Amino acid sequence: MSSRSKSPPQARGQSAGRKQSVTTAQIILVAGVTAVAAILLIVLNSSRLRQAAGSALSYPTGITQEGNPYKGSPDAPLKMELYSDFLCGHCAEFAEVLEAISADYIETGKLQVIFHNFAFLTPESAQAAQASLCALDQKPAYFWQYHDLLYASRGGGMAAYSIVRLKAYAQELGLDTDAFNRCLDSRAKAAQVQADLNAGRQAGVEGTPTWFLNGQKHVGAMS
Repeated sequence: MSSRSKSPPQARGQSAGRKQSVTTAQIILVAGVTAVAAILLIVLNSSRLRQAAGSALSYPTGITQEGNPYKGSPDAPLKMELYSDFLCGHCAEFAEVLEAISADYIETGKLQVIFHNFAFLTPESAQAAQASLCALDQKPAYFWQYHDLLYASRGGGMAAYSIVRLKAYAQELGLDTDAFNRCLDSRAKAAQVQADLNAGRQAGVEGTPTWFLNGQKHVGAMS
């Protein structure tokens, strides 16, 4: 018979409990660090887009014959057709990438970006898209500033896209608020937003962001 003593069941249970506690603590720590990093990324991106929204644009803007807003030279060798939803997180990241490469590509005349609303996620998506077109009615540059401000405001959740907030953004950017509010309240752009959604689906768009660079389709983030 062996003379070695065996650990009592209670002791083994306590040891396993300590091991489980350490593992749980590690998971919580990693999850916490990941959450903080994600929050910091959102804040940094939002700050950059908010700054861009309040700045004068240093590139050409306009409206295509089809009624879509663009930025960058119409003579640019690279043409991007971008389908986006203002409540889409990856679309906000895409907007941040476009802002980051603006100085090298858009301002130098190498890239033209043509924006298409593809408001398919929520009713608030359609509201935000309509508001962006109300801004476009006043001036193409206002559309892009409003576009940046909408994405910069994503951290506010659904409330960031309420009618009250959408009107507040127009006031913040110095738009003609009477004209903007009439446009938004009357849902004057609802049919156009729906038409844009239908046109996107006919073009093969199923989600956002989807972008065509010189006719070649890409889905998701730009690398």
